[in-house]
Amino acid sequence: MRPEGSDRRAHMNCYECRKESSVATSAEAVCQRCGAAVCADHLRVEKQELHQQAGLGKRVQDQPGRRMLCTVCERAERSG
Repeated sequence: MRPEGSDRRAHMNCYECRKESSVATSAEAVCQRCGAAVCADHLRVEKQELHQQAGLGKRVQDQPGRRMLCTVCERAERSG
């Protein structure tokens, strides 16, 4: 039995903050590329076109989606 008022949600800390300074900073998101939990300072949010199969071709959705990356994966993608 859980103690009263306990929270079942998992808490994740930013991987980059922990690696750089051993400080535990709450994560805001998970990198879609590598899966690392990252805080707001290490998070990059980009717009992403969403494609849908439409008959013999593809259709781009009217509204863009979003893509969340850590700073390491963002730098790696831009370097290539």
